[in-house]
Amino acid sequence: MNRNDLDKRLRDLGLYSEFYHRKELKPLAQVLKEGEQLNCLFTGVHEANRKMVAITDRRIIILFTLLGGGDFKVIKRSAVSDYSFDKKLLFSTVTISTKGGETFTFTNAQGSVKKLFEWAMERPVPEEE
Repeated sequence: MNRNDLDKRLRDLGLYSEFYHRKELKPLAQVLKEGEQLNCLFTGVHEANRKMVAITDRRIIILFTLLGGGDFKVIKRSAVSDYSFDKKLLFSTVTISTKGGETFTFTNAQGSVKKLFEWAMERPVPEEE
């Protein structure tokens, strides 16, 4: 996906103004596959670092960008066993668990994306190609 398509999708989701400035958007555009649909995006603190989480129709992509480089982790949507979004007044907590026993907890997430997160996680996962 190119950056212009990503920016358009963020506007369609109502997230552009919150995330347009994030340095993770360039690597995210490079990681998204052709035809993959971005459905939610939020930031949170995981393992003492602020990370961006992108939920697509096929995957959950966790991005961490440092000066001059970055790292990402991919979780197949079909591997998710449980998830929760605990909305607080200022900062919320998102937890995603996998069938393999891994748990990812993101604190200080934006509570404003709770409905979008739940919608994205409830979307059907397309059959793998």
